[in-house]
Order: sequence, then C-alpha cells, then structure tokens
Amino acid sequence: MHLLVTGTDTGVGKTFITYNLAFALKRKGVRVACYKPVETGVEELPQDGVLLSKATGQPLHEVVPLTFKLPLAPYSATLEEGSEVNLEFLKNGFYELVQRYDVVLVEGAGGLSVPLLKDYDYSDLAKDWGLELLIVARATLGTINHTYLTYTYAVSKGLKVKGVVMNGFKGEDISERTNPKVVYERTGVEPLKIPYIQGMELEGKYLDKLSSLVGL
Repeated sequence: MHLLVTGTDTGVGKTFITYNLAFALKRKGVRVACYKPVETGVEELPQDGVLLSKATGQPLHEVVPLTFKLPLAPYSATLEEGSEVNLEFLKNGFYELVQRYDVVLVEGAGGLSVPLLKDYDYSDLAKDWGLELLIVARATLGTINHTYLTYTYAVSKGLKVKGVVMNGFKGEDISERTNPKVVYERTGVEPLKIPYIQGMELEGKYLDKLSSLVGL
C-alpha cells in the first residue's frame, strides 16, 4: 500500500502528519519511505524534505528529487523560473522506492488539484501511481467546505480515500466541536482528530491512531 498525503489547502499540516505517520509505521517494523516529488519555496535546503528524511533515515535527495525557489504551485513555479516538471523522472524515483519499501508516503504540494503541468495535477499523479489518499484538513472554520470539495474531487477522479485527518484542534474555535461530525455526515469518512502541539512529534496514542487509520 502506498499513499498520497494531500491537503485541503496549503499550511494544513501535511508534512507534520506525514512525518508522524512515517514514524508510527517505522516503530511497528514497517519499511516506510517518504517521497515529496516537488518542493517549492526552497532557498537552500528543502525544509519539508529535511523533516521527512529525519523520520525515515533516507538521504535528502531521495526524499525530494525536484525543488523550485518560488513558493508557488509546481506548474506556476515552472512558468516563473523557466524550467519544467519531468513526470517520468519523478515516477522513476517513486518506483525505485516501491522496490525497497513496504509503504511509500508521497506528500503533495498544496491540495489535490494543484497542477504540476498545465493539464496534470496531483489527482492525476495519484491515479497514475496507484496511490490511495490521506486527506489532511484543518480543524477550524472553513474546513467543512474544503474537506468536502477535496473528497468529492477525489471520488470524481476514481481515487480511494483511505482517511481524513483533521489537524490542529485547540478548542478555541466553536466550529471545532461540530466540524468532525458534519464532515463525517457529508463524506461517510470519520475524521481522525489530532490536537495542536508545539514541535513535531505526537504522543504514542496518536501515532497508533494514525497507523490504524491506514490499516497498518
């Protein structure tokens, strides 16, 4: 089983969830790799990639094969920087990992409809690579719309949604009390609720819940 960890928006905590899911699987004895095909907004080192490589012990170049300086969608970055996204190169890197690991966690950039090429987005990548989806959503106001739209788009593309993680519960926004229930009613997928924490590493009980969510 291999997963695309996608988000309902940018900044919802995809790297945080991918990092902790990798750590959770690794401590269960699963051979797990992380792969972020494209990271944008990179001045020197790809910071998301640095964190993911720390979780799995992979070399950084294996985790993030392609970077752009500007903090944009990959296709938008190619328009500004005059380069391109080589899909075959990225796919070859993924399949090299598939040969060596039980699970490959592929982290997207932004949301599911973010384009890598003019007419090719992360939903197309998931379809081509045979990936199931883990949707990461924020806990607060606005998440119902974003989560439902992401879920519906995934289903319309023939993708299987393995789970929804609602990330960053603080108990300060009244909508947090009802958002999980409404998302469940709208999608039929019961969200896993993850609290807001300082730092990167979740408590063991949440690690267990993450690994159980994906069936491992």
